[in-house]
Amino acid sequence: MTDSKISFSIEIANTLGLEEAILLEYIKNQESQNKVSLEKVCSDLGFWSDSKSAELLNNLIKRGLVSEANNEGLTYFSTKKPNQIKKLNTGNKWMPEKEVFDQINEYGIPQDFANLQIDDFKKLNEERNEEEKNWGVKFLRFVIKKWRHKEVEDNKKKKTQPMKKNWVPDDDAKEILIKSGINEDFIKNEIPEFILYWTERKEESDIWNSKFIAHIRRQWGRFKDVKESDDLPSKMTSEWVPNNDFFEILELTDIPREFAENAKPEFIMYWKETGQSLSSWNSKFLQHVKYNWEKTNKGQTPQLSEQIDRRIESSWKIQENTTNTTSQPDNQIIQEKFKKLKEKHQI
Repeated sequence: MTDSKISFSIEIANTLGLEEAILLEYIKNQESQNKVSLEKVCSDLGFWSDSKSAELLNNLIKRGLVSEANNEGLTYFSTKKPNQIKKLNTGNKWMPEKEVFDQINEYGIPQDFANLQIDDFKKLNEERNEEEKNWGVKFLRFVIKKWRHKEVEDNKKKKTQPMKKNWVPDDDAKEILIKSGINEDFIKNEIPEFILYWTERKEESDIWNSKFIAHIRRQWGRFKDVKESDDLPSKMTSEWVPNNDFFEILELTDIPREFAENAKPEFIMYWKETGQSLSSWNSKFLQHVKYNWEKTNKGQTPQLSEQIDRRIESSWKIQENTTNTTSQPDNQIIQEKFKKLKEKHQI
């Protein structure tokens, strides 16, 4: 052998096997210089036994990659010649040879499955209009690829299950949600809706916990963004905080923000215990803060409500100047806005 190295195609090795790929490449390299006999193969590729070399040659012959010819009492081997390259089309009514089906069977692939792939294989390669030395080998690779894909899909289907009425997220899923700051009661209350939704859709999945995590994160985001001014009653939660409307009103009074913050824990605890649902906790909290402020100051601010009204009116008032004087219609608009603000926060 003139070269001590043999390079071969990974794709061919994946399809035929490593040893067959090595032998096929060896024959290609040698046939242009010498006749390739079994004796020469055994001599050059001494890492195989004679019987092993003969077995590998026979495998290549069965697959139509190598041909054999007798001359002077010796058998010689060669790969398919370039003039044997041909296109695949419906005119030649191509069908895989028996040897190809035997090889397919060695991979544990049923022949019925292989037969179902023939039409798709023909259509695909007719569209590509490619030329190939051996369509049998290409069909073998095509069938193997399809079978591997089918195995993956079948495996996935075995793991998929429909949503069950008694389904609950596993501990890992709940831990992920809780660690991201989502209230545990909120998670628990969302489970029935999640089950109902997927039960009605009659879908199957192997990732129900992942779907539940995504669902809770979406719902929690919406829950946090919902403004209390919406006419949707809700229960008090440990994470509740007054919104910007509340603090805008508080700034119009003499009540410090720190006083309101200190009053919040008692307010939350009380209304969590009652379990009552309200559409505007901000208004309720404002009443709570006003009551506690007056109680703390022991009646020193009996005119608090009037003071709030006066400060709000002042904040809405349009200042007069030399170039613009407030008109009567403008004053009516101001009064209407003021009235709506008071009604909104039940002041």
